[in-house]
Amino acid sequence: MLSLDLQRFAGEKTEQATPQRRREVREEGRFPRSPDLNASVALVAILVALRMFGPTIWNKWQGMMAFDLTHASTQPLTQTALHGLFTQQMWLIVTLLAPILLVALTAAFLTAFAQVGVVFLPQQIVPDLNRISPIEGFKRMFSLRSAVDALKSLLKLTLIGAVVYQSIRTMVPKLQDLSTVGIQALPPLVGQLVFQIGIEVAVVMLILSIFDYAYQRYEFEKSIRMSRQEIKDESKKQEGDPLIKSKIRQRGRALAMRRMMEDVKRADVVITNPTHYAIALRYDNEVMNAPVLLAKG
Repeated sequence: MLSLDLQRFAGEKTEQATPQRRREVREEGRFPRSPDLNASVALVAILVALRMFGPTIWNKWQGMMAFDLTHASTQPLTQTALHGLFTQQMWLIVTLLAPILLVALTAAFLTAFAQVGVVFLPQQIVPDLNRISPIEGFKRMFSLRSAVDALKSLLKLTLIGAVVYQSIRTMVPKLQDLSTVGIQALPPLVGQLVFQIGIEVAVVMLILSIFDYAYQRYEFEKSIRMSRQEIKDESKKQEGDPLIKSKIRQRGRALAMRRMMEDVKRADVVITNPTHYAIALRYDNEVMNAPVLLAKG
């Protein structure tokens, strides 16, 4: 006959994690997330913002640059003047690009919030020696997860490189025309070509990051699976051991029965149904309006 090792089956992690288990791993700082998804969404947000505000930013910077150069031509080019001109230009660039950077940060924050939600983990601030342990570092370096991450990075670089190569290849005729355009038309044309490459790269990164997030969720759900024995142990921990609870109920019923039997001694009359029911009543016509039920069973 075929014998089954029931203990082995009970120890296999085949069950979905309980809410309590999910709370515990979340408090440990473990949750499914994809940093690539944050980066790709931020890149898409930057490109969209540049598409909307890029011409305005370019015109403002170009006008300010022309004004500063014209003003500088009428002033002696001292070190102080050059330093002031450089500082002014850098501040202008920062103020012009600040809205775009703010859009990127907002997009990345919202993406991270959608993946993880609000998480406060003060225990993660405490130094953990395992994080700097050489042995643990080697284990992480040569683990299956590290190999998968390396393959994902290689695949991502290969696909992005192929997209960039194909984009540049299709743009060769336009790049050849750059020598025939005037200096005024050169920056917008170069910007358009770079923007087109950026859009194609962003789309590829976004698709890959969505697949990466799905994979991270799959791996996370797989890692927090529980065995049937673990679920039973968790239930006992939360609700108490069923055997102990049964004994407590038995003692409660015994105490209630003992009190009821003591009350029967004070009964004035016991009415019984020979096979099903019995009640004990007490009645004092001087202080009671009706009989009082002392016990039943």
